[in-house]
Amino acid sequence: MNIIFIHRRLRKPVTLQLQGRAWWLLMLPMLVLPMMGGAVAYGMLRHEVAVHPATTAMASNNDAANQLRAMSQRMAELQAHITRLDALGQHLAESNNLKSKEFDFQKKPMGGEETPTLTAISSQTALQMRLQTLRTEVDDREAQLTALDSVLQGRQHTPQVLLSNSPLRGGEETSPFGYRVDPINGRVSFHPGIDFAGPEGSGIYATASGVVSWAGPRNGYGNMVEINHGNGLYTHYAHCSNVTVHQGDVVSTGQLIAHMGSTGRSTGPHLHYEVLENGVPVNPATFLALNH
Repeated sequence: MNIIFIHRRLRKPVTLQLQGRAWWLLMLPMLVLPMMGGAVAYGMLRHEVAVHPATTAMASNNDAANQLRAMSQRMAELQAHITRLDALGQHLAESNNLKSKEFDFQKKPMGGEETPTLTAISSQTALQMRLQTLRTEVDDREAQLTALDSVLQGRQHTPQVLLSNSPLRGGEETSPFGYRVDPINGRVSFHPGIDFAGPEGSGIYATASGVVSWAGPRNGYGNMVEINHGNGLYTHYAHCSNVTVHQGDVVSTGQLIAHMGSTGRSTGPHLHYEVLENGVPVNPATFLALNH
């Protein structure tokens, strides 16, 4: 093999003859070096591909761990808040001699579950569900305390004055409290409330402040609202076309709670209004007379 060197400083070309081993010594580096460069580049590429997912996964794990820690801390704060609300509510109920069944701030029976930690709950979804449960419990405790405050305010008045407001704005009394001839089957039976007739859709209002203990269909009452006023007093508003409150709501005197209708065991649009004292129906007229 001949290699010819040409340069402007040379008067004439110089020829280099390579034969045998000399030729291979020259060509071998020229062949090996590109191969080595390619191998190095390939290795670096594989390393980058392998490291990138690991780095991404590590960053993702760190973010998830930080979120879990933050949620666990928030859960501990909510649990402490619930404990404080329970203690305050229990103290107010006991110091004012309220019946335990009306405002029960005792903790409900449960297993030996502790506040979840990172090792106890590793799922972010599970933590979020637990957080929502705690938020609901906080809302429930605060609603109970609001209702308790309302009841304590009402205890400054006599029960008669407490329920002296009318459940309607107008309306005609069509059936009194006591024994009567049943308008549907014609038999003599006890009527535990007062019926008021009026236009369908007329507003029905709470006769006193309290907590809604029932809101929805209830056997022959149709759509009914029941309000717990404390001191063993409850009021019923039955045969409504629809109700505008929910169980657990705190309502004030004169607040709209439903609309007049004819649901349940009814012959036409009217309101069936009841007052119960310690579970026994009493004549609502006794209370309503104080408003006239």
